[in-house]
Amino acid sequence: IQRRNGEDIPVAEKKNINHRKFAASFRLREVTSQDQDLYRCVTQSERGSGVSNFAGLIVREPPRPIAPPQLLGVGPTYLLIQLNANSIFGDGPIILKEVEYRMTSGSWTETHAVNSPNYKLWHLDPDTEYEIRVLLTRPGEGGTGQPGPALITRTKCAANHTLISPRTGRTEWNR
Repeated sequence: IQRRNGEDIPVAEKKNINHRKFAASFRLREVTSQDQDLYRCVTQSERGSGVSNFAGLIVREPPRPIAPPQLLGVGPTYLLIQLNANSIFGDGPIILKEVEYRMTSGSWTETHAVNSPNYKLWHLDPDTEYEIRVLLTRPGEGGTGQPGPALITRTKCAANHTLISPRTGRTEWNR
């Protein structure tokens, strides 16, 4: 294969089909957007040569959010976020959105598929810092991109409640 700039990519494997035809395979590893260009096949033998028309190599990058999720609401045991997944690096269409979160000091253990623009993370610890990021997936092999930037936020402290002790009849504070 020959790139438009004249660079040749050698044949990785050649298979004879009959005395007039053969099939050639080429290996392109870890192709990036830098490799997106026009390519053509060039053959040469003692019987002659052949050149195909140029064809475009299109490189699709997995999607990744540009911005972190936005915090919409916070309580002692929940965080309400907006995924912020409409502006992306890479290519779509997006077929899966996932929210990944952890306590700031922990490992990424929780991942939830999300099918709406907002998501509520439940059963969190009060007064704890969390890191939240979004993963996006497009169709095809290798379609899941790197996580987007993280939102770092904290749940509220547990609420104080006034209780009247049935034993003493006095007001007690429960935290």
